[in-house]
Amino acid sequence: MKKIIFLLITIVTIHSNLHAQNDKEIKNSIRINGLALFAGFYEFQYERLITEKGAIKIGFGTGTLLNRKGSDADKDFKDAFNSSSFSPDQEHSIDGFSLNADFRYFFSHLKAPKGLYVSPGIQYLKLQEKYTYTNNNNELTTLANNNYTIFNLRFLAGYQFIIAKTVIFNPYLGGGIALGTTNENSTQAAGSGTGSTVTIGIDIGIGF
Repeated sequence: MKKIIFLLITIVTIHSNLHAQNDKEIKNSIRINGLALFAGFYEFQYERLITEKGAIKIGFGTGTLLNRKGSDADKDFKDAFNSSSFSPDQEHSIDGFSLNADFRYFFSHLKAPKGLYVSPGIQYLKLQEKYTYTNNNNELTTLANNNYTIFNLRFLAGYQFIIAKTVIFNPYLGGGIALGTTNENSTQAAGSGTGSTVTIGIDIGIGF
C-alpha cells in the first residue's frame, strides 16, 4: 500500500507542476517502472524524442530484486546448498542498482512518442546476492555472498499510451543476452558467463 501511495503522489505532484503545458507537443517524459516498484526496486526513466519516429530513453534503478525469507527461501537454499534446513530465519536476497540506455522506434501511425515501438538497448547491473540464516546461538550467519556485474544486451517491444495529453502508460516486454562476471566473496572465487534474460515492465509517468 505504501508503494502505491508513493507512486500516486509522485504522479500527481509532477502533473500539477506541468499542467500548464498540456497543450504543447510531448517531446520529453519522466516515469517510474510501476511493476518493479512492487518488488522493492525503484527504477526511474527519462525519454526524449529526437526524430519524428525515434526516441532515446535513459534510466537508473536501485533497490531489491529478490527477497525471500523462511519457507519461501527453501527451494533457493536446496538448489544452492542441497539443503533447506538451516533455520526458519533463512533469507535469500539480491540487491543492487542498474543503468540503461535504449533507442525506441515508433511504428504506429500515431504521432510519436505514442503507439507501438521496438527498442534495442543495453542495461548495466551491479548486484549483490546473499544467503543468510540465524544459527543456534542467535547469530546471523552468511553462507554465500556473491557480487555480479552484468551487461544485458536487450531488445524490447511495447505500446505507449498518452492519456489526458500528459499521463504516460507504457507496458513493454522483451529478451536479451547477458554478459556477466561473478565474484564469490566467501570463497574468493571468480568466473564469467553468458545467459538469456527476460525483461518486463510498466512505465507510468508524465510527458511534457
